[in-house]
Amino acid sequence: MTEYMISTASGGDWPVVPRDDLPAVLQPRSFKCHATQGDGDHSFRTANATVSASWELAGTWYVYVDGAPALATADAIVAEMAQQLGEATGRTATYYRITDQAEASP
Repeated sequence: MTEYMISTASGGDWPVVPRDDLPAVLQPRSFKCHATQGDGDHSFRTANATVSASWELAGTWYVYVDGAPALATADAIVAEMAQQLGEATGRTATYYRITDQAEASP
């Protein structure tokens, strides 16, 4: 599992995104996605990956990508999520990879 954080470049808070808008805002348009049950505020599947996003702290979305075929694929999913979130809210978004399974393994 790879863990990410999406925040505003300014460090300010995100405007509220209505729950009904989450699929359009968070599911990357360049990937074939469908909503699924999962943890967080919104979860979806794309190919073999399950992605869960949660707005947990002011100004921060936490994103977990499980089952992506490569770290580059997980990065691409989250990069597009950040871009779309920024477009939808009028804020500049930035994202950071926090951990991935290879880094977290002993």
